[in-house]
Amino acid sequence: MGHRKLAALLKMGKNRIKRVMHKYGIEARRKKKRYIYPGKASSIVPNLLREPKMAGEQEVMFSDIFEVQLADRTKVRGCFALWKRTRHILALAFDYSMRAELVVSTIEMVEFSLPGTIWHSDQGSQYGAEQTRAVLLRKGFERSMSRAGTPTDNGYAERFVGQFKLSVAERRSYRTLGDFLRAAEAWVNFYNQDRPHEGLDQQSPDHYAREHGLPTAPYLPLL
Repeated sequence: MGHRKLAALLKMGKNRIKRVMHKYGIEARRKKKRYIYPGKASSIVPNLLREPKMAGEQEVMFSDIFEVQLADRTKVRGCFALWKRTRHILALAFDYSMRAELVVSTIEMVEFSLPGTIWHSDQGSQYGAEQTRAVLLRKGFERSMSRAGTPTDNGYAERFVGQFKLSVAERRSYRTLGDFLRAAEAWVNFYNQDRPHEGLDQQSPDHYAREHGLPTAPYLPLL
């Protein structure tokens, strides 16, 4: 983390934190360019977030699929659901494959019962699969997709992927999937409960939710 988030977390002045970091040569780790999956869904829907009236009146859930690599070069794929209003991660699932079942598992994990909530993703084939469409319909989500080749349309998800990779996937080498999942579980629950978020005035998602009378996130077990 940088000096601003550390200051909020430690409840100290940001300039003091900055001086200490500079004195001891401590720097925030920089994000690397994220992996982009080139697959495209056969069932494409419009980007509802570009319709101000609709997006402004509805809750929005962002989702994306990303890839990490273990020490033996085994590839693991993750999928998540991020609630825009509080920035909570309400679901996070991992698998070795990138099939639609990964997205379906993620959607099933979301304990969110507000019909008409927008489920926004990119145009990856997993999000347009029949089983994905079926579970979204059953859960009361309304599909929305980014425009082709426009990752900024899913900026909230992009930022989370970058932060997760910086804080977990690229922090150290993981010899086993279990080691990786334990680290991911600890961090994502820290993210929801304690980590300051610039978009929430340096409050954590849980703290922001309590301040505004909204539900906090359940503990997310990944093992």
